[in-house]
Amino acid sequence: MNEDKLLNSDRSTEGLKSVGIDTDSYRPKKGFFIFLLFLSAAFIFAALTLLWWVPTVGLKNIHPLLPVIAAVIFVGSIAFVFVGFILITITIIRGKDVLPSFRLRGLFIKLFFPLMTFIGGALRIPKARIHETFIDINNQLVMGQRHGFNPERILILMPHCIQDIDCKIKVTLDIENCLMCGKCEIKSLRELAKEFNIKMFVSSGGTMARRIVKEKRPEAIVAVACERDLASGIQDAYPLPVIGIINKRPKGYCVSTGVDVKRVGDAMRHLLSLSPKSRYSGGF
Repeated sequence: MNEDKLLNSDRSTEGLKSVGIDTDSYRPKKGFFIFLLFLSAAFIFAALTLLWWVPTVGLKNIHPLLPVIAAVIFVGSIAFVFVGFILITITIIRGKDVLPSFRLRGLFIKLFFPLMTFIGGALRIPKARIHETFIDINNQLVMGQRHGFNPERILILMPHCIQDIDCKIKVTLDIENCLMCGKCEIKSLRELAKEFNIKMFVSSGGTMARRIVKEKRPEAIVAVACERDLASGIQDAYPLPVIGIINKRPKGYCVSTGVDVKRVGDAMRHLLSLSPKSRYSGGF
């Protein structure tokens, strides 16, 4: 797989670059996403057209105004979907908010993504590619918002498979158990979390991750996992803003996986709104 992508932005002097993130290395597939988004909107249009046309054949026999009422509902629904499609597309192209991303993310996650998955499956597009695109665009919508979270309100969630397979220490119980041997990236991630005074947890699965989120009640999350788990987690966590980073799998799924530590740092800097040389001085 190509290098994992965290976000896309055309902002040259604002936004991501203002907090020290090199945007040149992050290029999600805009065209592919907009294509699936267009198909989803077209599917909704066709479905609503059918739902309007079929009842109107008999509605006028019940009351002459019913076809008009049905037409108004139909046009309103079409306008809603069309405006949502246009706003999300403009946000993707411009790399910054047109309207509050919270609302756009809700429309994207709850309506368009399930349809994109359905249509992509019908076209035999690999689910991993659809999930990767979903994560890319979600990240852009999250990063398009203005942030400045307190570090204690951010969580870093890592999968247990990021730990070296031969390690005997259980870091899923407590990240402080890590011996800092450097055989896996837990060492670097733990140091990064301490540097920014952000809590990091290693989860053994989706159930444990959801429990951690429920107990800690964060305001933002930086999560690392495979495409499927990230897509599912972003949906489950909504409306919480989640920046998803796809893991590296040199040995395959769920075995000694890895992550680009720099990208985790970039995500944290963005959520904290720190410049590249800024450091949060508070201790753990």
